[in-house]
Amino acid sequence: MEPDVPPFYSLQGKNVILATDGKPNSEKAMWVAIELSKQLGSKLVALMVISDKLSDDEKKSQIREAKKKLNAIVDQATDHGVDVTALLEGGSPNETIVFAIERLNAGLLVVGTSEKSRLDRVLIGSVSEHVVRNSPCSVIVVK
Repeated sequence: MEPDVPPFYSLQGKNVILATDGKPNSEKAMWVAIELSKQLGSKLVALMVISDKLSDDEKKSQIREAKKKLNAIVDQATDHGVDVTALLEGGSPNETIVFAIERLNAGLLVVGTSEKSRLDRVLIGSVSEHVVRNSPCSVIVVK
């Protein structure tokens, strides 16, 4: 007898969050999030987090840059028929993303990952790894 597996459409109607840093390696994650949102009929939330450990000048610069990148994501998603919202938040990327998942009733999180070495992950940490371990919803990590 086959186990009861919830159907894939159980994600329909729940938000899909794209957590992005706007770097080139996260572009694939953007396209995956757009396609999944379209297939599921879900709203896409493009989320960027500005670290709270930056100086005021660095924050201002990062906010300007983040707004441009989020607007580009919104344009791409809209052009592909996806209902999308941009969200820019401040704080620790690790914790802010996990809190956003809970707050926004997300059914799925899509993140990109960089090609960091094992040493880089030990010394710097990995947002993707933290989110995978602590997320209350399913996570797709795109390389």
